[in-house]
Amino acid sequence: MNTPSAPHHRQGRRLRAWRELISPATFALAVLAFTLLASSGVRASTLLVDGFEAPSTPVSNVFTSVNETTLNQFSPSVLGGVRGLYHHTYTNPLGSVAALAAGNGVLSTSNGVGVQTEVLAMYGAFTRPTLDPQVGGPLLRLNATPYNAFQLDFTGMSSAMNINIVLYTSAPVDPAAPLYYSSVGVNVAPPASGAPLQVVMPFRNDPNFNFGQVDGIALVIDRANGATGVAWTLDSFSLVSAVPEPSPAALWLAGGAVLAWMGRRQRARPGPGTAVQP
Repeated sequence: MNTPSAPHHRQGRRLRAWRELISPATFALAVLAFTLLASSGVRASTLLVDGFEAPSTPVSNVFTSVNETTLNQFSPSVLGGVRGLYHHTYTNPLGSVAALAAGNGVLSTSNGVGVQTEVLAMYGAFTRPTLDPQVGGPLLRLNATPYNAFQLDFTGMSSAMNINIVLYTSAPVDPAAPLYYSSVGVNVAPPASGAPLQVVMPFRNDPNFNFGQVDGIALVIDRANGATGVAWTLDSFSLVSAVPEPSPAALWLAGGAVLAWMGRRQRARPGPGTAVQP
């Protein structure tokens, strides 16, 4: 009968020892990696509505009284090819400056003491390319079903403000009881005055609204906010498919599973006095 040689016997024990050490670590890493990947905050899909690159030389508007105006910018970099901007100062008792600028990568506004303004950025059917209120813009015919949120990236925000986004479809799901509009709104505030802020606004996929054909998008910032002297700079406006961030509960459960499994492995190991089969 063949008997294993001493070197082979020692090598077999070393391999088993390595397996005992590596297997728990590998399992732990696999569980944690799966948990993080399954619930990471990565945007699975993104559609840029407007990066405000156009025009390369920014357009601007300044009011020193209650006033309103509409500006159009035409560019293939904008969803639908045209962006309509509506700048409205509705309170300005001191004659302070209310300024708006768009282009070269930003949309921004700065308001003086006592000024209240609202800014609308409109795309598709909400635009008025000829500035005739009776002539609507191009239908976007956008399939928004791969997305579930809007994302706005501000490089600076002075104080709390409100944001609303309105969607329009020209092809309602039920023509007998048509639903042409869907909207989402949120109140936001920066962590500190002037700090950057990323705003993610999930929208409800109402089965009665045709998200398969979105023809117009309107971004409404600071309508009836109540605050005065608000200033902000917006770098990008996108549709995203937002995956939830990892929750503390999920991470605790994953950690508990790893520790329990490693504990069972530890109890299953032979003690110092137990013979190990080759």
